[in-house]
Amino acid sequence: MKNLAKIATLLSSGLLTVTLSACGSSAPLFTSDGRATQQIQCSAASAGDCEQRARSQCAQKDYDVLTRDVSGNVANLVIACQPG
Repeated sequence: MKNLAKIATLLSSGLLTVTLSACGSSAPLFTSDGRATQQIQCSAASAGDCEQRARSQCAQKDYDVLTRDVSGNVANLVIACQPG
């Protein structure tokens, strides 16, 4: 009986670990035209910081800002790189 209790405890611990790890990752979101989106955090006080981070994520290509949320001194942008 003790072995059965140990197995049950190990199985429940494993299931909890799998469940929690699934919460930590999320599938990428896409625009209606199929482009993957990316979230950028940057300084709300410096537009240049946001632009530099976004261009870096888009391999120096142009990008579209889909959403912009400012909280304190931090800006959170969701961007989609332009093709080509």
